[in-house]
Amino acid sequence: MTTTEAAIHTTRVGELITESLKASEEYQKPIVISIMEPSSGLKVDAVLSRNGLSAIPKAVFDEYRNAPERRKGTSILTRLESLIDHVNRFKDEDSVLFAHDDRKAPRLTAVLDYHSKGAEGSPRFGQHRSVFAFPLSDEWKAWIAADGKKMPMIEFAEFIEERITDIETVEDIDDLSSGIREYIGAARISNIASASKLMELSNGLQIHETSVIKQANKLSSGEGQIRFESEHTDANGAPVDVPGLFIICIPVFAHDGYYRIAARLRYRKTGEGIVFWYDLWRTDLVFDDAFDKACTRVKDETGLPLLVGAPE
Repeated sequence: MTTTEAAIHTTRVGELITESLKASEEYQKPIVISIMEPSSGLKVDAVLSRNGLSAIPKAVFDEYRNAPERRKGTSILTRLESLIDHVNRFKDEDSVLFAHDDRKAPRLTAVLDYHSKGAEGSPRFGQHRSVFAFPLSDEWKAWIAADGKKMPMIEFAEFIEERITDIETVEDIDDLSSGIREYIGAARISNIASASKLMELSNGLQIHETSVIKQANKLSSGEGQIRFESEHTDANGAPVDVPGLFIICIPVFAHDGYYRIAARLRYRKTGEGIVFWYDLWRTDLVFDDAFDKACTRVKDETGLPLLVGAPE
């Protein structure tokens, strides 16, 4: 092969290599195409490459829009009034309220863009919501937490002293609900302890912290009497009267109305001393009433249907 022929051959090989590289690049280069859903005619841009087909997410273009395509997001409200205002601001004819009646974590959820009514109604995203988690009051949480809890004498006395402002002095039994009155009658309790009476009990128990229990009796009035034998005196220890029942007046939810609840006071003599506790009467009814009233208020002031449960 002559020098000229060798040069021509080398040039041709280079051209073939260049063409091959160009063809390879063209094969690997992704292209943007439009694909269509046959049933609805919806068109979506997608990228076709040697790795397959992938749709271009709409979020890629969101930052370039002048406004969002639709409302979405969840607003967390901390006052019932704010929930009502927020719902009224954004609701439409298909918005729906959902009430979650869990006594430990009650809440209301408004789905503002809920599905349109009827079997033929248009489906919607359901991504614009208002949520109100009912805040249980500090008083309610304190009394519920200790309900039925057996406490040593001094621990119980300290609890009563700490929560004394929650205890109501009942002047007239007719001021109580019919349910509480029936309960008092069935329990054969003639006296309802006042706040001052319970303070006397608390003080009396603390005085006898180191005393020996001589006798614990239940009286016909429904009250109890505990006689202590002091370490520093003879056997004539002074008795401490224990009321059979008292009334607390507390809100179920923060920033809400107050409810009267009957508390049956109980005690028992054990080998380690005497233990006290109380049993609250039908707190389930109290909770349900407070929850139902709040739900009714939201339903009335927004004009929306209310379902008990959770949205899909």
